[in-house]
Amino acid sequence: MGISLKLFIQLIWPGIRTIGDYNDFEQLYEAIHHILTEEGEDMEIERSRLRLLGFCYDLRHALMGDRDYEYVDNGLNDHIMQQLGIVGLKKNLYLSFPTFYPEMIFVTFALNYFISLYEAKRKKSAWDSNPGIVGNFQNAVLACLKETLTPQKFVNTIRLLNSNPSILKNYMTQYIDLLNLRFLEWDPIKREQNISIFVKRIVEKGTEYCQIEREILQAAYKYQCHPSEIRLNEEYPEHIDW
Repeated sequence: MGISLKLFIQLIWPGIRTIGDYNDFEQLYEAIHHILTEEGEDMEIERSRLRLLGFCYDLRHALMGDRDYEYVDNGLNDHIMQQLGIVGLKKNLYLSFPTFYPEMIFVTFALNYFISLYEAKRKKSAWDSNPGIVGNFQNAVLACLKETLTPQKFVNTIRLLNSNPSILKNYMTQYIDLLNLRFLEWDPIKREQNISIFVKRIVEKGTEYCQIEREILQAAYKYQCHPSEIRLNEEYPEHIDW
């Protein structure tokens, strides 16, 4: 399997749109599934694994035709086609779907952990395209961040996203839902101003995260259930104007 180079990321408010052709999405879907641990293999990162499977859910439904599509210029024009002696389309059909900005930041960061686990387990002598395909997707997300952030904020963001991914152990992913909903409520200017702050909060698990974690653990103890079964009081709106 070759590494796709066509997949790209487009900034939309309140999120990021993943765009690619059928092969791009299929390769990324398969690659992420290859690098993820098996169900129940490591319960400390199970919640993060499920979050990544949520992203794969959108990839899969895009492949099934249940998400958006658009036509993208493929570089051909009348002059090139005349020189080549061919007749063809000037646009290619690309699949696409949106993801909340905080969600995409978490997905990008979490993939680092699973890539490191995957590469530690596989035979070094065997060539494997899966980490490269996932890395290509991560690079596309970073390219989008670079266009949005100031140079210094982008450098800080890269540093945070490349920090110790073991912070994912026992991560309360309900916190990502909280950030998604907060991001949705803000106007575009406030969203853009807070992107680097969200990266810091997601990766460093600051004061607010710790408060949410305590509340989740207390609720889980009270209701005698696993922390992953605790949900926020807030709900995502039925319709989101992407």
